[in-house]
Amino acid sequence: MSDIERYDYAFDPDGDAWAARLLRRVPDGASVLELGPGPGAMTQVLRAHGHSVTVIENSPNALQALAPLGVQAVEADLDGSAWQEALQGQRFDAILACDVLEHLREPDQVLKALADLLQPMGRLVISLPNIAYAGVVAALRAGVFDYADKGLLDRTHMRFFTRRSIEQLLMDCGWVPIAWEANRVPVGESEFSWYWDAMPDAWRQHLLAGWSDFDVYQWMVVAAPARDSRDWETVQVRAEAGQLRAQLQALQLTHTAEHASLVEHQKAFAEARQLIAQFERDVDSLRQQVQQLTGEKSALEQARQKAQETLAQERAIRARGSWGARLARWLGVR
Repeated sequence: MSDIERYDYAFDPDGDAWAARLLRRVPDGASVLELGPGPGAMTQVLRAHGHSVTVIENSPNALQALAPLGVQAVEADLDGSAWQEALQGQRFDAILACDVLEHLREPDQVLKALADLLQPMGRLVISLPNIAYAGVVAALRAGVFDYADKGLLDRTHMRFFTRRSIEQLLMDCGWVPIAWEANRVPVGESEFSWYWDAMPDAWRQHLLAGWSDFDVYQWMVVAAPARDSRDWETVQVRAEAGQLRAQLQALQLTHTAEHASLVEHQKAFAEARQLIAQFERDVDSLRQQVQQLTGEKSALEQARQKAQETLAQERAIRARGSWGARLARWLGVR
C-alpha cells in the first residue's frame, strides 16, 4: 500500500469523523502549519474554510497532490532540521500534528522546535494512536503483535504512546495540555475484533473492570507553550464563565416556562376544586331530596294500606247487612 493510498480519505467536515473533530479545534481565520498532511485530506477542508496553510511533507507523490490546493509547501523530513530553516521567522496561529509524531525517530526534538513557530496564544493540535487499547491487549494475550499496512500497528510507526506518555512528552518539551478528546472505537469493530471475540466473556469483563478508557483508539490533545499557560488559564476561566452564564440563562428560561406552566396548573386545580365543591353540594342536595321523597313514599304507602283496610271493613259491613235483610224476608219477619 502506497503512502497516498494509506492517507487518502474523505470525510464530512460537519460530521463526527475524527478528522472533522480535529479541524474544529482550529480557530476561524487561523493561519495553519500542518505537519505531514499526506495527499491533503484535511488540507482541502482547511483551504475550503479560508485558512492560509503551510505544509511540511517529504513524499513527492503527496507534494504533487498538494500542489493544486494553493498551500505553501516545504519539502523536508521532520526528523531533520531543514524545515526549521525554511520556516525561520514565520509564526502561525495553529499547528496540526495529526497522526505524525508516532512516525518520527525523535518527536521530542520536533515538539521543542514547534514552540517558536506559534503566535502568542497559538495552539498545537495533536492526534496520536493509543497503544493502551483493549484490542491490542487482547491480541497480546494471544501472543500477537503483528504490524499491518494501517491502524494502531501501522508498520511505519516508530513510537507508541498512552495518554500518560503523551502528557509526559509534552511537558518535557515545554508544552502544557489544555484540552483532551478521545476517539472511541468499539473493539469489536476494530482490526483486533477476532482476538477480542475469542476471549471468554468473564475475562473480558475482568479486563474492563475499572478501565474507562479501554476503547480509546486515538487521543487528541490541544497544547500551548508553557510561556502562554497563564494566559490560557485566563481564557479557559473566561470560557467556563461564559458557559456557566449560558447554562444559567438556559435554566432561567426553563424556570420561567415551568413557572408559567405551574401557574396554569394551579389555576386549573383551583377551578377543579371549585367544580368538585359544587358537585359535592349538588350531591348533598340530591341526597336530601331522595330522603324527602323516600319519607313521602313511606307515608303514601301507609295511607294506601289504611285506605285499603277501611274499604275492606266497609265491604264486610255491607255484606253482613245485605244477608240479614234477605234472611228476614225469607222468615217473614218485618
